[in-house]
Amino acid sequence: MHFVRTVLGVAILAAMGAATPAAAQNQPKKPPQRPPVIVNDPSLYRPPPPPHDRNYVGPGPTVVPPMERVPQVAPLAQPPVR
Repeated sequence: MHFVRTVLGVAILAAMGAATPAAAQNQPKKPPQRPPVIVNDPSLYRPPPPPHDRNYVGPGPTVVPPMERVPQVAPLAQPPVR
């Protein structure tokens, strides 16, 4: 039974190979054509944007008051010398 299935599979593959035109089998495959690159960068045609109003580094203005600082812990005492 297995032999019959093998022969039938080979016959189907051979029939599919014969169905394709010989000219199509001999032609080398070409890579798919890539679409052209479109450069659409608005910065090429206009000046840079104006600087922002906030030109400093640090926390910005806020409605919430700043948090209270935690007091520093006293340093640990040195161990006694023997």
